[in-house]
Amino acid sequence: MDEPTLSEEEGLWEACESRQEWLLMYSRGVPVSVIAAWCRVAGKRVARAVDRQIERDPAWFDRCWLIHDQPAWPANRKHRRRTREQAWWEHYARLTAHVREHGRIPAQNDSQDSRVLYRWVENQRRNHDAGTLTPDRTQALNALGDWIGTRRGNADALWERRLEEVRQFWADSGRFPIYDRDRHPDETVLAVWLGRQRTWRRKGRLRPDRLQQLDQVLPGWQGTGSR
Repeated sequence: MDEPTLSEEEGLWEACESRQEWLLMYSRGVPVSVIAAWCRVAGKRVARAVDRQIERDPAWFDRCWLIHDQPAWPANRKHRRRTREQAWWEHYARLTAHVREHGRIPAQNDSQDSRVLYRWVENQRRNHDAGTLTPDRTQALNALGDWIGTRRGNADALWERRLEEVRQFWADSGRFPIYDRDRHPDETVLAVWLGRQRTWRRKGRLRPDRLQQLDQVLPGWQGTGSR
């Protein structure tokens, strides 16, 4: 898509600050850079809004990916309707091609194409941590190398460690960690982890055994206040 050009009269428009408008445009296939130009806002702000929406609703990204990446449809019209299973393996095929070409899993800042794959891999990591990634998909991703990073093969141990770190923080400070990079930068990792557990609990994706542990170790963890 070409970068938009604005007339002198159009240049008088005010910036569009509506994140819902940004997400709507992105969901219709408009690239982040074009949304930023049209709305007169920083591209980083639009990208951050997209990332947060993906965190809240990973399935939203799956739908957007098909629009932005535009994979080739089969010639036979009877097979045009894609299943989620087919979409997943198409993602995987592109990831495999990337690893074969670059020798590693894509990083967030490599390129725009790599950013799309990076988000998809992050979604698989979240599913793996939640115990919802199927064995065949896990095996396929494992064949590509260290796709989970430090969590590979030890997701449960990492989860237990984070739980203990949050418990210790709660015991020492009398409150749960806060996500505020400016005022509380040391709490970021724990705040993100706890926020993720709350999100999974709200969506019904938190494993029952983990929910039980959280309730036992961190009374009131589903709220945001101190004890």
